[in-house]
Amino acid sequence: MSLINDALKRATQAQPSNPAAPEPERPMQPVEQARAVGLPVYFTPVLLFIICGAWWFLLRGWEARRQAGLYPPVVTVQARELAKLAAAAGAAQSTPANRHFKLDQPATPSVASAASAPTEAQAKETASTVGAEVPVQAATVAHDAAPIPAPLKLQGIFYRPTNPSAVVNSRTVFVGDIIANGKVKAIDRHSVTIDLGGETKVLTLEH
Repeated sequence: MSLINDALKRATQAQPSNPAAPEPERPMQPVEQARAVGLPVYFTPVLLFIICGAWWFLLRGWEARRQAGLYPPVVTVQARELAKLAAAAGAAQSTPANRHFKLDQPATPSVASAASAPTEAQAKETASTVGAEVPVQAATVAHDAAPIPAPLKLQGIFYRPTNPSAVVNSRTVFVGDIIANGKVKAIDRHSVTIDLGGETKVLTLEH
């Protein structure tokens, strides 16, 4: 029992005593709310009055410009000015009274008309000559300008028993097609027959 009592005493002495909480140096005080920085209350009505006045002036100016655009200023024309304008227009359109025409006087042929008679005859003769030469020249130009067909060149044959085809002048043709004023008559394994206006031409592959 003595051993147990000694152990309990040692355990009691080994436990540290709880220290007392330190006292605060100064007591806590409530935090003061920050004052809002802004305009004074008495300045708000003045600001509203300025804004309303500016808006009223802007609205009035816009209304004045709109009315000026829709209703242009009226130009007043006096009655005297209208009478002067009407008299000037009538004088411009009227025919002078002192102008007379002699209807019973025969027309006298002038020298210019007599001199122009041979000229008109020569002009008719020249026009007929030119008209006869124009068709000949037009026919000659049309004959000279006729395009020369490009020489036929066989570039490939795709032979099959039904519907064979070939490549002539970079164009795929079949039997019955027209190319370079000629008609494809037949396509064989190694040649293509083309009818050129009654002349038969056989094209073969170049090796």
